[in-house]
Amino acid sequence: MTPEGKAELDKIRAVRGYTLPVHDYLAELDPEMLRRYGDLASYALFGDADERPMDLKTRFLVLVGVTTAVKGDREGVEWAAARAIQNGATWHEVYEAAFMAALPAGIPAFEASCRAFNEMKKGEGWVDVEVPEA
Repeated sequence: MTPEGKAELDKIRAVRGYTLPVHDYLAELDPEMLRRYGDLASYALFGDADERPMDLKTRFLVLVGVTTAVKGDREGVEWAAARAIQNGATWHEVYEAAFMAALPAGIPAFEASCRAFNEMKKGEGWVDVEVPEA
C-alpha cells in the first residue's frame, strides 16, 4: 500500500472510528478515489448540522433503516445503530428505524438487524464502539 493510501485510511478511521474492506481495497487500488469517497461520506454522515435539515441522530437512524433495507453488511448496521445511540437515539428508535425497512425489504432483513443489535447489546458486535445500555 502506498503512503497516500495509508494516510487516507488513517483519516477515515479518525472520523468514523473504523474502516471497511472497501476502504482497504480503494487504498490499494486508487488512493485519490478513496480520498474523494471518504470526503463525501464523511460530509454526508458528519457534516455540520447547522445548515442541514437533519441532526446527527436522525441521519444515523435513516442509515439504520437504509442499511437494513438493502440487506447491507452487518458492520454497517451496527455502526449506524451505535452512532444513532451516541447521538441521542434510544434502542426503541433504532428498532423502529430497522422495522420501517421491513416493509419494503421484508422481515428477514429486519431479523438480521435485530440479531446484530442483540449481539451489540451483549458486547459481542462486530464493530468496536461504545453502546450505552438500553
